[in-house]
Amino acid sequence: MTTKQHKLPQAAAAAHTLDAAAAHPRTGPQSGEQAMTAARRQHAYRLRRKRAVTQAIGEETHASRVTLLELLSRDLAVLEDKTAKSMHQAVRNSAKRVLRALVTRYGINLTGES
Repeated sequence: MTTKQHKLPQAAAAAHTLDAAAAHPRTGPQSGEQAMTAARRQHAYRLRRKRAVTQAIGEETHASRVTLLELLSRDLAVLEDKTAKSMHQAVRNSAKRVLRALVTRYGINLTGES
């Protein structure tokens, strides 16, 4: 066995450890840090929700239910806005994708037959 072959498993183990650490970040404050306030947690939550909605555009089939409903809500708000008529066709297409994802995911039959 060469030295290079011997080090390969160690490198793979180190990479696995880094992946595991990234997948499960520490949730509490680090040494010398303050705990997050309720306002900061709420702010961070809102930012994550906004980011999730933005990332769901075009990837509706993989988005969470909450994200799909928020995206549909935004689309409907734009469609109600008469000053945004230039955006209506694109927003209609987005709403169709969201509705299609919801109908498919939950097996909703829109033809009226049971």
